[in-house]
Amino acid sequence: MKLLDAGVCLPVDVYPCGLSFWAASERGITLSFKSSVERIEDKAKVTVAVEAKKVDEAIKKEFRAVAKQFRFPGFRPGKAPRSVIEGQVGREYILAQALEAVVNETYPLAVDKEELRTVGKVDFAEPADLVEGEDYSYTVEVALRPEFTLVSTELNIDMIPKEATEAEIDAQIEGTLERFATYPTLEDKDAKVAEDSFLTFSFESTIEGEDYDGSKVERHLYQLGQGMMPEEFDKGLLGAKAGDNLKIDFAVEDTGQNAEFAGKTMAFDLTVDELNEKVIPEVDDDFAKNTGFDTVEDMRAEIKNYIESQKAQSWDRERDNKLLEALAKQLEGEPTQELVEARADDMVEEFSRMLEQSNMDLDSYLEQANIDPEQYQADMEEQASISVANDLALEALARLKDLIPDDEALTEEFEKAASADKESKMSAKQMRDSWVRRGMLTSLRDDLARGRAMQWLRDNAVINIDEKAAPVGADKA
Repeated sequence: MKLLDAGVCLPVDVYPCGLSFWAASERGITLSFKSSVERIEDKAKVTVAVEAKKVDEAIKKEFRAVAKQFRFPGFRPGKAPRSVIEGQVGREYILAQALEAVVNETYPLAVDKEELRTVGKVDFAEPADLVEGEDYSYTVEVALRPEFTLVSTELNIDMIPKEATEAEIDAQIEGTLERFATYPTLEDKDAKVAEDSFLTFSFESTIEGEDYDGSKVERHLYQLGQGMMPEEFDKGLLGAKAGDNLKIDFAVEDTGQNAEFAGKTMAFDLTVDELNEKVIPEVDDDFAKNTGFDTVEDMRAEIKNYIESQKAQSWDRERDNKLLEALAKQLEGEPTQELVEARADDMVEEFSRMLEQSNMDLDSYLEQANIDPEQYQADMEEQASISVANDLALEALARLKDLIPDDEALTEEFEKAASADKESKMSAKQMRDSWVRRGMLTSLRDDLARGRAMQWLRDNAVINIDEKAAPVGADKA
């Protein structure tokens, strides 16, 4: 005999697997059922049978619900007899609602009971009508999640060290040095502006001959070749010397931020005040004091701590991303379009819920962020494809390495959860029963299997520490 739910015992021969699954609907209907499955390649035919007694209970519950939901003249709420309800609402409506409740409650649990991993929405077509006093059964055909294999599990990735390297510390100091750089006047009065020169100039400018806000500037420090101005502007400066007066003009390009000026001519009347050189301070104790430290050693130690604190937040995530990327490349097969679209829809829905918490809808967000809806959907599908491939690869690894948790392992997980959850005061059995009633035990098993597979990767993959290793996805930028 097997025990499930609140002390319900059934002989093993009642159902093929020895289990009876129970569902509690929002209207309080409790349904028991039998299920069987026929697998055909990447599809499965699921047959669910509900006994007559439970069918009758579902119909009675629907009559009671309708009696409370609608007002029937001459009767208090919930007190109208069936004949009156049938006459005004229609028996067909009652049976249709009861059928919907029966199917909606039993199908997810049957899929969970049979440990099926379905893909996409299920089309129930035209199920037969319920008949009071008779058993009811229905059959649906569903697409199954593909189960791929792996070419290899011998993975090798490169990671930057967790500890701050001398090169990283030097890079941080160089960035600080840039902020303390000075730009004195070049002593060579015959120096000419070159492609990477620094210079100071003043100018008056117009757009289509008209002044605009900020059209006059005095003594502006500028470096060529940084993309701050169009190429024509930099070319107009080449070869100039201090004191030269220049006239430069060009057509304003449309950058998306200056639509009112796009295509118009911008003209500069410019004077080169001086050419400059860039002077970087020496890294010594005086420099350290200017940045808030007593010595260079103190400065380097603080930078080291900062870098390592940043790495502590990202290193593990970076490692996992690289491991998943490497594992997915070993997958023999590609995610189906149906799987990718379903995951993309979930991601869009989740993002929309996040926006709702900020009192914004998706359309408004895309408009404010100047994001094309089609591009947004394409980006979501690309991310979904990566996410699905990662999951399929982890599932393949879990099957290969026998990492799928059995019932004993699930029980241990529920015991851990019950021990950690002090607020709900639910026992491990109550937690498990809750997952069963919602038809989510298989989903939980899969989540745990993927988690175990991820830990197997961390423990078994070869991780090379390379100071020059690029972050994951850097080659795609």
